[in-house]
Amino acid sequence: MKNVSLYIARRYNSHTLIISMVLIVISAFLIGTFIYIGNVSTEIFQSLVFGNEPVTGINQFILYSLSTVYTILQTTIIYLIFNKLLKRVSKNSKLLIAFIISLISISGAGLVTYLNTSSSNLLSFLSLILLSTGLLSIIFAILSFVFAKRKITGVNIITSIAVFAITIATCALFIILSVFSGLEKMNIQFFSNVNPDLKISPAKGKTIPNLDEMIQKLESNPQIVAYSKVIEEKVSIEYEDKQDIAYIKGIDENYTNVVRIDTTVVGGSYLDFSTPNQILTSDGVARRLQMYTDLRYGAKLSMPKPGTGLITNADEAFNSAVATSVGVVFINDQYDKYIFSPIELTQNLLQLPKNSAYSLEIKAKPNTSLNSLKKTLQSNLGNSVVVQTRQDLDATFIKVMNVENLIIYLIFTLVSTIASFNLAGAIIIIIIDKKKQIKSMWSFGMPKEHIKRIFFQTGLLITVSSILFGLVLGSIIGILQQQFGLVMANPFVAFPFEFTVSNFLVVILTVLAIGGGVSYLVSRKLPS
Repeated sequence: MKNVSLYIARRYNSHTLIISMVLIVISAFLIGTFIYIGNVSTEIFQSLVFGNEPVTGINQFILYSLSTVYTILQTTIIYLIFNKLLKRVSKNSKLLIAFIISLISISGAGLVTYLNTSSSNLLSFLSLILLSTGLLSIIFAILSFVFAKRKITGVNIITSIAVFAITIATCALFIILSVFSGLEKMNIQFFSNVNPDLKISPAKGKTIPNLDEMIQKLESNPQIVAYSKVIEEKVSIEYEDKQDIAYIKGIDENYTNVVRIDTTVVGGSYLDFSTPNQILTSDGVARRLQMYTDLRYGAKLSMPKPGTGLITNADEAFNSAVATSVGVVFINDQYDKYIFSPIELTQNLLQLPKNSAYSLEIKAKPNTSLNSLKKTLQSNLGNSVVVQTRQDLDATFIKVMNVENLIIYLIFTLVSTIASFNLAGAIIIIIIDKKKQIKSMWSFGMPKEHIKRIFFQTGLLITVSSILFGLVLGSIIGILQQQFGLVMANPFVAFPFEFTVSNFLVVILTVLAIGGGVSYLVSRKLPS
């Protein structure tokens, strides 16, 4: 009796699960085909009707309408061919005809594409018709074959809906967790490019005390490759009739040995340090001020003067300097309000001595334990300064990313819970459908607990199958995203997709717990 309930659960649901799997695969294939037809037809219609003109407003509506009408028209024609014209043809023959049509159509599309060396719109349209005809023929033929092979009952349909819902919820949860893992890794890499291995800041005040002594100790440490003096402060920046508040980061010539900021320059050139009155602006500041590379007209930088006393005019309140923009850098959102300059410019604006700095940024040797080096430097340099590793500097960002990840996980867990209502409905329908069989098994002496176990294991089988389908589908989408960049974060960078063991485990355990809990609760309610 121990394995009877599992055998019966498998026997009742094997056919339904196969149908569900086929429907999920066909649905994904059909959606992909529709997306392909829509995108390609939109490009062709745009080129045919509007040429190279930008499409906006009513023209965009017309363009999408043409693409939609074409997609519906071709889908309807293929549907009528397989369900009306070939209605009396046997299902096996219909499937064979579909494969022949697909082979001819796809081969023809490949030949037309090969011959279309001049990028003719008419030949491109012909290639689209042939290729989409082949794909749709296969889809409708398989659907006809599946639904005619055996009788499809209401129980099959409801169970298939449950499998489909849990599969999509599993796939969505896996995709969103993998994308967040990719975003976290990508942002940490971005921070690695702009944040030093270690940073030394004063424990009190703004300037580092005994700077020369500190530098001597750094130079004597064999684990340190390079260091750079840095001054960072807020600054008012004016260019023509526009004004913005930014952060100015004064750096010395050794800074690129610590942080490879020169690799983030997207326009103009990096600082050459021939004069202190030059700046490197972030993409955000450049956009807001409409100030890119301008070697003729400089921007006015202003900082409040230190000290106390009565101010009678603006000149007494601010130190100002004019600097030219030599280049633009693109890093990330954190550095959207930054400009970089030689450290001499910030020293002049702040009226600081030449040999002064707000912080020292350090590059350590590869494979060096940063935490161990941090403890060594803190011990050697004393309590007048604070030593931080890159992880310390990125701690706030990592916490924000973890909170966002948790919130998204909870949202999609709720979606999975809602999707499991379909599972509850499916088990209830199966119980009602098998009411006579339940009475027969009971009359033959099967304990009620074993009968309940049949339906619990039925729900568990549906859940496990849905998890497998969802993970396979999500993995396929992830591989396609990695290879082809299906969804772009911006015009230049696709959303990253990171496969991790932890994401697989989290998805499996979460959906299994929800599905198992629902199956257990619903299976307790047997008809009397």
